[in-house]
Amino acid sequence: MFENRLLNTLNQSSPDLLRHRLKPIDFVHGDVLAEAGNPIQQAIFPRSGLISVVVDLREGERIEVAMVGLHGALGGAAMFGPTHHTATAFAQLPGRAWAMRADDLIEVAAASAEFRQMIFAQEQYLFAQAQQTAACNAKHTIMHRLCSWLLRAHDTCGGGELLLTQENLAQMLGVQRASVSMFASQLQEKGLIQYRRGRVHIADADGLAAHACECHAALRRQRDRLFAEAIEADTAPRKGEASPLPAVV
Repeated sequence: MFENRLLNTLNQSSPDLLRHRLKPIDFVHGDVLAEAGNPIQQAIFPRSGLISVVVDLREGERIEVAMVGLHGALGGAAMFGPTHHTATAFAQLPGRAWAMRADDLIEVAAASAEFRQMIFAQEQYLFAQAQQTAACNAKHTIMHRLCSWLLRAHDTCGGGELLLTQENLAQMLGVQRASVSMFASQLQEKGLIQYRRGRVHIADADGLAAHACECHAALRRQRDRLFAEAIEADTAPRKGEASPLPAVV
């Protein structure tokens, strides 16, 4: 219904908590959705597209440290007390989202343990991405990193064609545009991607994964584990509560 995993999960158990709290927004490539040092005024729950969380460098470069898509949210940290963004986030791929005021986010989280667990898992996953990206940038080749990035972007935005220029890719990876151009051409020659006029189609995901570094698979496992643990934590019996009865089959 909401096209966002966190909101869909909450809507299944407590639909009234979302009533009158969500505002639809659209974004296009380059739209700044959060800026380091600015107050967290709202949480953004993507329905499509891709948001890149980046570190801005003095010379104007932006290095990506995490992605947010329809599985997650941007600005969820407000639930735990921080009042300002620690990194900049902008729209990498155009899309749509639901926006919720930070005050409403805190109220919903206070009323739903399930939602708190899911937002906490999302914030942990953002941190896991930043850690994995640091290791990836330090140790893995450009070809391996490019393949991993394309697979992660494809997963994060729910599949489909990626509207990406070589310059965008180079900036996110922190490498020269010529390097991206060369390796993208090699991937196309192998039949793994189709790349034309800023449009990337992954033609062979398994083949691309074979050329990727370990980081894509590692982060996918992290994401699945964190959200599975969040669901388990919410369904576990609280102190003083009886354990749920086994299902009758």
